[in-house]
Amino acid sequence: MTQVKGNLKVEVRESIELNGNLFNSYNSQTLKNITDVSKRIVTVPPTTLDSDGEPVTTYKGQEILAMSTIIGSGTFVEEKVRYIRITNLSDEYPVLLTLKNEGDEEFLYKLDKLSSFLYSGEAEIVGGTSGSGVQNSFNSDRVTLPNTDSMKDLVNILAMASSSVSDIQSGAAGSGSGAVKCNVELFVATT
Repeated sequence: MTQVKGNLKVEVRESIELNGNLFNSYNSQTLKNITDVSKRIVTVPPTTLDSDGEPVTTYKGQEILAMSTIIGSGTFVEEKVRYIRITNLSDEYPVLLTLKNEGDEEFLYKLDKLSSFLYSGEAEIVGGTSGSGVQNSFNSDRVTLPNTDSMKDLVNILAMASSSVSDIQSGAAGSGSGAVKCNVELFVATT
């Protein structure tokens, strides 16, 4: 059986007119030999509260994407991941994304309402050979100077809805007594 391969074209377009002048921009990238895409919408849980009604500062959300050396349920092979898009579908609340690497380093990113976060793996290197996916793709160690030798593999992404304490307590942000209002769309392309 022949494996089907396709090319994923990623396009970013900005358009604005200021003072009668256009400041438009268009960029595109084509990721070749994509063999699999996964697209789904997930409900992101809100910040949790402790017994005093205050946000739990150690809570980082639920895992929405995982990478490993082998495929599994909801887990992608890290060297094959070429493109990740996370879009916050909420028009009310931002989503906090925690990206973690194999060195247990992480960084927090605030994804505003109706915005997208893009993370790309090396699609192709000189000579036409396959890249390394999300392996060796980020470093957030404050001690080590960032360079290609200090980069580590992305292992997972966690997400949680970010809202005011009053919204969480009232249930408007989904503390259990109300409807969760943050959904995110996940799109992952692999080779």
